[in-house]
Amino acid sequence: MSDTTLTLTPGTGGGHVVTLTPPQTVANGIQVGKGAYCFVIDVSGSMNAAAEITTEDGDKVSHGWSQLDIAKHSTNTFVSSLAADDYFCVVTYSDGANVLIDWTKCDAAGIERCITAIHSMRPERSTNLMAGINSGFGQFKKFLDVAGSDNLDKYALSLVITTDGMPSAQWHPARGASGYAPLVKNLRKDLSKLHPAAPPTVTTIGIGFQLDSETLTSMSEVFLHMPDPGQIGPFIVNLLAAVRSTARLPTQSGSAANACALLVAPASAFDADAAPGYVIERSPAGVRVLLGPVLYDQPRHVVLKSKAGEAFTVTLEMGDLSLTVASADAVASNPTLTAVEELRVKAILAINSALKLGVAGKSTADVQAPLAAFVAEARASSAMGEPAVIALVSTLEKEGMLGCDQADKFKKWGAHYFRTLSCMLRYERRSNFRDEALQHFGRDVEGNDALFESQSNAAESIFSTLKPPEPSLLHPPPPPPSHTSYGSSMPEPPRAAPAPRIMALPDEFMRGGGCFGPTATVQLATGRVVPVTAVYAGDTLLGEGGRPARVVCVVLTPCPGGRAMLTRLPNGLELTEWHPVRDRSGRWRFPHMLGERVVVSASHVYNFVLEPGHPTVLVGGVPCAALGHGLTDPIVAHPYWGTRAVIDDMMSQPGWAEGRVVLSPTAATERA
Repeated sequence: MSDTTLTLTPGTGGGHVVTLTPPQTVANGIQVGKGAYCFVIDVSGSMNAAAEITTEDGDKVSHGWSQLDIAKHSTNTFVSSLAADDYFCVVTYSDGANVLIDWTKCDAAGIERCITAIHSMRPERSTNLMAGINSGFGQFKKFLDVAGSDNLDKYALSLVITTDGMPSAQWHPARGASGYAPLVKNLRKDLSKLHPAAPPTVTTIGIGFQLDSETLTSMSEVFLHMPDPGQIGPFIVNLLAAVRSTARLPTQSGSAANACALLVAPASAFDADAAPGYVIERSPAGVRVLLGPVLYDQPRHVVLKSKAGEAFTVTLEMGDLSLTVASADAVASNPTLTAVEELRVKAILAINSALKLGVAGKSTADVQAPLAAFVAEARASSAMGEPAVIALVSTLEKEGMLGCDQADKFKKWGAHYFRTLSCMLRYERRSNFRDEALQHFGRDVEGNDALFESQSNAAESIFSTLKPPEPSLLHPPPPPPSHTSYGSSMPEPPRAAPAPRIMALPDEFMRGGGCFGPTATVQLATGRVVPVTAVYAGDTLLGEGGRPARVVCVVLTPCPGGRAMLTRLPNGLELTEWHPVRDRSGRWRFPHMLGERVVVSASHVYNFVLEPGHPTVLVGGVPCAALGHGLTDPIVAHPYWGTRAVIDDMMSQPGWAEGRVVLSPTAATERA
């Protein structure tokens, strides 16, 4: 299917499900289209705060990177994933806004210039979000001249605004904090007057917990909450995959689907809430349902509350494109599709209700009530056996209910989490690798991986191999020069004190390798489960598919200071963040994309050399790559840790003959 299609399926109670199917990339050989991406980055003083990790005792420790260092690495990952026909620019904002690097073509030289500019960012003072927004939109006004009016509609346009806190009150728009959404709306209108395709998709990213996520959500199509620096990898990888997968409609030679809408008419044929869970606009022409950006492959679904017996039409609107389907053309009923999509919409409504109750200060039980009611309804539904519904229920039970806790969790992260989750369910889009409810999004009509996944895999590899910035808190830069902006001199913010860098092995040398924490467990062929600390050469462990594999050698690496920085997966397994694991869908992932960083007490971390022909071992029930595995799939492939080279090195170490090698803390560095 190379063309865009629009179909109507009868729903329940007289309603309908609209399915928008964009062009399919794999079957038609469709490649990534070109794009123009502007990052507006908060460089206020708070971005100099340490990117901290919580120890098993609840203490906070820093490994030397600041929040801004993490932002640099994620931005470098994004620009390094672009192609020669893409454009990229960066605006920074503190007391005012500054165009750090103007529109730059992303060939090799251009990417290098962008990375150099990004590394030059330094923390400054206050948070003038309004200046950042104005400057970001100003860049897209400039881009009209760069691209030319005849070519502008071919570009996926994205404005990405990041912040780690609240905008400073002295820089608010005239209406105060409520003025940001109208500001963005007016800036969009101004761009539209210059060219209908000029306005970009706006994504806001909130880092940490001290956020005004209500404001960030109100001013953007997409709001992403990253609770801690360890989550920035998954979010930036999935964001990159999404914007790079922006569809061209109605075919691949058409216009970029940066902003789409469904016009349903007449308005009298629909209930007051014509499309539950979606933003709607009413006009004499009908009811406009805002879809935001549309991606290749992933079908989009909208549940319409149409009145029984009323005739109506649904028109896809995007620029000059107009694709219409009439109620009389509805296809045969599909009870499974209808039930799944209606439950997705009901989940959005339940999340929004819980959010409203939480903001109003209601009790934990009251906040949980809408989610509990949804879970009960879903479990009683005929669609409960569908994977998408199972995942949705699991996410709300495990994460959603926890986020309702008014004692501490709702204000700290629950409200921000609900705003992101609701947004992703509405757009049928994946933003991370943890929420089960989002993992099936991004696939084609057959449920297979397509362009989104290939872009995600490529970005993940870049994130994991790109040289990170130097930990700025280990060598604090001189304070920024005092200067006056908009007639106001701001005091220098306090500096975060540097702390010892803690990790089992240097990250730069463990990408594609890694080890298991001392509490990790494996299953012996006898069926007994033992910790990795109790495994010895000659033991037989179970691998994928229940295949037994004999241990040739146990490799131990000492942890400096008796502590190790590991990733804890949702099932509790702790391992170094670059040790490839296979996720539920069968894809290889780095643990830091799936779990949370923790610092634990550990004298050593462990790994295994298995007999030939056994590339993986089940650790904590999770398939993990063994040393010298020989696998060549994306993420798991590595020229050292995945080849005979690491085995040859281990054979030269003391203890190999006995099957127990204890490396020096620098051994991995010397060999990688």
